[in-house]
Amino acid sequence: MSDVLTLNGRELTSGPHAPGQLADAVTGTGNGRALVRFEGQDHTLNLELSLSLLSSLGPVLSVYPDDGCWSDLSVRQSADPGRTHGVGENRLHVDLVDRDRLPRYIALYCVREDPLGGGASALADLWEAADTLSDSDRAILARPAFSYFADQGVHGVGESLERFPVLPERIDGSAPIRFTAKMSPHLERGELVDAEEPQTTAAAFGRFVDAVVAHRTTIRLMPGDLLVVDQHRYAHGRMPLGDGQDRYAATERRLLRQTYVGAGARGGTR
Repeated sequence: MSDVLTLNGRELTSGPHAPGQLADAVTGTGNGRALVRFEGQDHTLNLELSLSLLSSLGPVLSVYPDDGCWSDLSVRQSADPGRTHGVGENRLHVDLVDRDRLPRYIALYCVREDPLGGGASALADLWEAADTLSDSDRAILARPAFSYFADQGVHGVGESLERFPVLPERIDGSAPIRFTAKMSPHLERGELVDAEEPQTTAAAFGRFVDAVVAHRTTIRLMPGDLLVVDQHRYAHGRMPLGDGQDRYAATERRLLRQTYVGAGARGGTR
């Protein structure tokens, strides 16, 4: 993956320029993503330094107030395999897709990797995927006809939009692409959409899903890695964890920590 910033977790050897390097990587003329590799394995210190770096992008959000700035993404065998804490594939999506102040950036810090070698993080460039669509599909997806299930108990992300377009008027980072592949089966059943021809809308969205998956790349985060992604440009997800999770205690399984950053620094442009 490009835009890798290597930092010493104890001394921050990249010095005062590190926040600017991160901002340049994920905003402006950058690629909309960056991977920070802390050389030290003091996770408490690395997480504190991460917040300092992330503040160069905008305000760090406590979206789930009971968790503080960082929420644990642990592995639970009792969870739906396709959800956040599950062991299966978590399909490509943008977090808090329905919120009128959808967080601009998402950051994932790795505390423990999957001992069975799975659980790679997936990214897909939504700008590039949208460029492959026909004009008719883009017009359908730009209609404010879609809705999605609202997360409860969240803070700092505004209200849930009753209806929203998947594609904004301009695809340049000034507004998010509100995408989640998890919407597909609902649209196919005529749910979550207000359209005269829901099947035509579902088909257009399905072609967008296919295009997004075709642009998917993966990276397996290692302890001390911090992945920062512009949610106006990228969808993210998780590949399946390795088989045999029951052989490991909960404290041995993959553990990421997640936080969000609101709009602040300059956004991505083409």
